[in-house]
Amino acid sequence: MTTSPKQRYIQDNYMGVPIKCNAGYPSFENIIQALYVLVYGATETLRHPRGYHVRTRFTDKMSPAEYSANINNYYRKKSNYLPLRVTVTENDETGVHHHHAVILNDKKDKKASLQHIHAKLKHEGKLADYSIIGPDHDAYGHHLQSLEDLDSFFKWMTYLAKIKSKPNRHQLWSGSRKVTSLLKQWRKNGKPNLRLAKQHTLTESPLEGDLGAFVGL
Repeated sequence: MTTSPKQRYIQDNYMGVPIKCNAGYPSFENIIQALYVLVYGATETLRHPRGYHVRTRFTDKMSPAEYSANINNYYRKKSNYLPLRVTVTENDETGVHHHHAVILNDKKDKKASLQHIHAKLKHEGKLADYSIIGPDHDAYGHHLQSLEDLDSFFKWMTYLAKIKSKPNRHQLWSGSRKVTSLLKQWRKNGKPNLRLAKQHTLTESPLEGDLGAFVGL
């Protein structure tokens, strides 16, 4: 798959945060940006965020848009909110599949809720297979309460931005409505440092023009 220099990102950090990327392991910068806004911006909309990595393989009964609708409808009815999500399409020797960086409200929903909805979709013939993956240090999902937690989750998820194994198609990623809206606002505002603003928010000494203002909350 060919990519333009503008698309390729080869540094080992993004806005000062270590990521899984280098000159020998290039990534798509637009996907890194979406993950950056997901982790450091959109988490402001959930009081108790916890992160997950979900891997799915769709059947011909499922599309990315239908997957998004199923996930949103389930959590809207169950817990009265919408999860935060970035979905990336990949193609390797096992075929086309999807990786999802998902953030839930940990006070309302645990890993079991993701297991339940994905098992239901598989039973309905919409998923060929799926995996709900926790980080090595916590099988029940990634805490996102401290700056260190956020940095760790961001670095873990930037694996999804790698150019290798991406299919040759125009649309390589999608996001939940909140994430795509905040990403657009963040770019419009000149791509400010959300991590710095988040740091001040977490230490209860918000900057003048706080995180909400940066991303349009």
